[in-house]
Amino acid sequence: MAPLAVRTGPPVVLGVALTIARHERVRLGSVRTLRLQIGPSLDLIYLAEVNLPGNLSCLAPLTEPNVVALTLRAARLELLPDESEGSGKMSNLKALGSGQCFLTTQNRKVLVAAFAEAHVQPHVVHMTVENQVNLLEYLRTDWFTLELSGTHRCRLTRALPLRLELEFDMQRLGAAAA
Repeated sequence: MAPLAVRTGPPVVLGVALTIARHERVRLGSVRTLRLQIGPSLDLIYLAEVNLPGNLSCLAPLTEPNVVALTLRAARLELLPDESEGSGKMSNLKALGSGQCFLTTQNRKVLVAAFAEAHVQPHVVHMTVENQVNLLEYLRTDWFTLELSGTHRCRLTRALPLRLELEFDMQRLGAAAA
């Protein structure tokens, strides 16, 4: 019988804390400043990324020799509590307009999930899985980068501490059923 790749076991879950920085005005420092005309929409772009080692304990199942594929099942953002905030106004994800999540390794970059304004709730964003590509080689490397980028609906007055959670289905080689 020919070997067959089958989905097995619980999903592999990668959870990462990220922070989308608050808006900061351009500071005019010295006499010799460069004045640039930046479009107002560029002021509402955010980027948060983190470099992660491929040997994280949550990725340990990927090192097994019979694992042949890894596809994204689900992706979501959760608002984390901000310890620096007092009893005042709480942060809210409704400030986000859109976003994309990318995995990058060894000069290869792939869009894995995205969201639009309609997906945004105050404390959670359920992202749409964009590509059902095999992500195994992205996460089996020594280091990979997880990136979240997109647009704000308005300028952020405080940073947004987030948890980005990616849930993967793992496929292993198994014997074909008779």
